[in-house]
This record gives sequence, structure tokens and C-alpha cells, in this order.
Amino acid sequence: MTKLWYFAYGWSMDKSLMRKCIGDWLDARRAVLKGFEIAFNAYSPAWRGGIANLREKEGARVIGVAYMITPDQLVKLDAFEGVPSRASRRMISIEVEGIGEVRAVTHVASSPRNGFIQPSKEYLSAMYRGVKQHGIPDEIIRVLQRIIGR
Repeated sequence: MTKLWYFAYGWSMDKSLMRKCIGDWLDARRAVLKGFEIAFNAYSPAWRGGIANLREKEGARVIGVAYMITPDQLVKLDAFEGVPSRASRRMISIEVEGIGEVRAVTHVASSPRNGFIQPSKEYLSAMYRGVKQHGIPDEIIRVLQRIIGR
């Protein structure tokens, strides 16, 4: 079976939402993406507000979840994320807990906007649940609170 790593940093950290989207994954571990930060600079009609996106920034890092999935599951994620109209795939290198550096795919907004777009409470709740479910350090919650407290 072909498998690949997918880096989740937004709604898809929430296990229940991810399971609804793709079914069961093969593995899930905390992971770090270096050289990027979270930016709420893309709008989602489905979430009725801003959604997390990646923006390159030297010295920054994003802590998220690395899911090992199948190519068929990636196609399901593509559809949910709106590839190619609202999002595109991006190949990245991440540090996966207990494994080390791996190549992974993630989704980024196709047309990010300038400035901050307020995320909905539902979207933020999904992110918070995912952070807690995967044991991601509370520092990430504080970072999110600072971002959305603008």
C-alpha cells in the first residue's frame, strides 16, 4: 500500500473532523514545520471566516500533526480543501516526533489575502480540540489566542 505523510495545522488536527473527511489514518504524530508561521489570511465559505494558512517566516515554526495517509485519502482532503480553486498542495519537510525529518504534503490557500481574517468560533474550536487531542503544547493555544486577539 502506498502511503504518505500529511501535515495538518488547522481544522484537520481535530481527530473527529479528520475521521469524517478521510476515515481512519495509518499513524498520527506531533510534527514541526520550520520556517513558517500560521496566518489567518484566507477566507472559507464553509467555515464562514478566516482559516489557518502557512506563511514563510525565517526562524518561525508551526507545530501540528503528521498523519500517515493513503493517496486516496489525500484526494478526499483535496476535495474538502477546495483544490485547485481555493487551495493547493505543497511539499514540505517536517520533523515528525519519534521518526525525524520526512517529506510531507500539506494544503495552502491559493489566493491568500492581505491582512487578518477573523476565524469563526467553530473553526477555532476545531483547532483547539486538535491541539488538545494530540497533546500539542499549550504554548500553541497561547499563540492562537494572540493571533485572534488582534
